[in-house]
Amino acid sequence: MESSNQSKFFISWWHQLPIRIRGTLIIAIPVTCLFAALSAFAWLKASLVEDEKWVQHTQNVRLETKRLLNALIDAENGVRGYGLTLRPEFLNPYENAFKIIPDSLKKLENLVTDNPQQTRLLQDIKYVTNENLAIFYQKSTLQSELKRIRGRTDLLVPAASLYEWLEEGKATMDEARLLIDRFAENEEKLLEQRQEHQNFYRQVTWTILCIAAGLGFLGFYLSMHLFYQLEKELANRELNLQASNQQLQVVCQQLQRFTANASHELRTPLAAVLSNAQVGLMALADLEKLAYAEDLEESLAAVRNRLQKIVKLAKNMSKLVGQLLFLARHEGGLSAESFQQINLTEMVASLLADLIPEAEAHQLQLKYDGVKDAVMVNGEKSLLPQAIANLLNNACRYTPPGGIIEVSLFTENCQAIVAVKDTGIGIPETEIAHIFERFYRIDPKGDRHQKGFGLGLAITQQIVQLHGGIIEVFSTLNQGSTFKISLPLS
Repeated sequence: MESSNQSKFFISWWHQLPIRIRGTLIIAIPVTCLFAALSAFAWLKASLVEDEKWVQHTQNVRLETKRLLNALIDAENGVRGYGLTLRPEFLNPYENAFKIIPDSLKKLENLVTDNPQQTRLLQDIKYVTNENLAIFYQKSTLQSELKRIRGRTDLLVPAASLYEWLEEGKATMDEARLLIDRFAENEEKLLEQRQEHQNFYRQVTWTILCIAAGLGFLGFYLSMHLFYQLEKELANRELNLQASNQQLQVVCQQLQRFTANASHELRTPLAAVLSNAQVGLMALADLEKLAYAEDLEESLAAVRNRLQKIVKLAKNMSKLVGQLLFLARHEGGLSAESFQQINLTEMVASLLADLIPEAEAHQLQLKYDGVKDAVMVNGEKSLLPQAIANLLNNACRYTPPGGIIEVSLFTENCQAIVAVKDTGIGIPETEIAHIFERFYRIDPKGDRHQKGFGLGLAITQQIVQLHGGIIEVFSTLNQGSTFKISLPLS
């Protein structure tokens, strides 16, 4: 649950970012992965090079240690061979070793300066080695003297003394070997540690490279996915913008048509009011001249007729302005506080009762086919009756004498249905899509002097939609129409 909330929060945060910042972040993901991989590779490469250097350094110490030990052994063997045989060729290894050993010790001192333990051990080796070299020198010198006086039998060295002489310095040589072996053993351990360290870094290098490759792939996939989402969002925004532009164009066209129709509808009664007022003024002037004439009563009747027309036209203008104000006032919807429960059964019965005089005047037959029980809906008490009354008035207006107007009320799928059916002139199929537009009037017979302003159905549709309902129309030309209002039950 927590991870789901975090995911929703991230998605919400991501979509709130400006597109430019999102694009920058998308590009930064693979670039960051690439730089991270290159940085890790460079660091590991440097570590491997450093480890390789230290491994080679340890190898050099081992080789130099082996060289020192071999030189020391060669010196010992040369001195012994010379002591037993007095042959000068045995001194060649000794003399070579005498040159190699100081050089080897010097190199080892330089190589182990970073290791205090090995440095101390090397000092001991150096001390013991110098002792051995001194002993070797004494032996070689003594043998040379013996060789020079070899002809004197009284100076011959007994076998026992010769053995003791050969064994002299063995302890020092063994100590030197032991120290050198310890030194070499330490270097072996150090070499193993450094090789293990090197192998570890190699494994880490491969692991990090694999992880970097995986992260790079994931970063690439994520970037492509986010780019796709961003492209899709931009495409949707473009479509929404195009749709908004089209809607704005439609609204502008409707506004232009509305302005033109409103101007036309207001201009006509205003012209009539002005004309009748002017004629009335002229008639009053004539009355002043005919104050005692026999046709005074006829002139008064004419003035009265003109004034009645002015009143009627003014009422029509007031009604038109009221309808326009209604449409403008309720564009934003209704507040929930204004809704209350309404009994549709009683409301429809009351509207039918009010319609009886007009129906009789037009020689129309009214019928009611609906439920008797109360049908309750939530609505605005002053608006909902107006929507149904507009349908009833239109049915009376467009149904010829002898026709039938049938009103039905029933419930279906949690909806209250009010249907108004007439046997009037019907609506052409091409006109049905426009009948709810403002100032649009049906003119099937070419009569441009139809009563009304063409706002009744627009007001009815707006009222129904404000109540969460829908209005439908079914019509056949010259056979009649059926308007059906569906409202949610309370």
